[in-house]
Amino acid sequence: MQAKILVHTFAAAFVIGTAIPGIASAQQEEMPIAGGGMSSELSGKVMVVNTETRLMTLKDAEGNYHVLHVPPEVTRLDKIKIGDEVNITEFTSVLIGLVPKEDAGPIAAEMTTEIDRTPGKKPGGTITETLTLFGEIVSLNKSAGKITIKGPNETRTFDVEDRSLLEDVKVGDGVVARFQNEIVGEVK
Repeated sequence: MQAKILVHTFAAAFVIGTAIPGIASAQQEEMPIAGGGMSSELSGKVMVVNTETRLMTLKDAEGNYHVLHVPPEVTRLDKIKIGDEVNITEFTSVLIGLVPKEDAGPIAAEMTTEIDRTPGKKPGGTITETLTLFGEIVSLNKSAGKITIKGPNETRTFDVEDRSLLEDVKVGDGVVARFQNEIVGEVK
């Protein structure tokens, strides 16, 4: 529950801003304070593939249809045929960390995409998108359980239910939120 409170508190403080290349390398290692993750799976038979609109329809084992937008990173969409079996697993995670004031870099956002293609006749592989947001604690009221964080596009104040989480936090400390989405796909 503690991680969930912090994830909602700190993660909501940021709105996606303009990416500034090289910011992550300028940051010092942050102290993780909260994290969370979830995964989902979808398997089914390909019913429709439209290479122009990049839409694919799968029919799962229960007979439900799922229309998927296939990202442009999937370069061999034309190799997926009606009747192929497709397995897709998606992992989403967030890690919130603090950086001491003296090590914190500028307020910014950085987005990266990594692609790892699986060799073979059919398309497969992993697409990993990572959004890293760098913010700063600009106000703190420990007794009231309130924290104000300035992110790339806005400054917001949040309630922290477990006030003990604020014991070692101080104004000027950096906040780093890393959101990662990983999609693993396999065509059989």
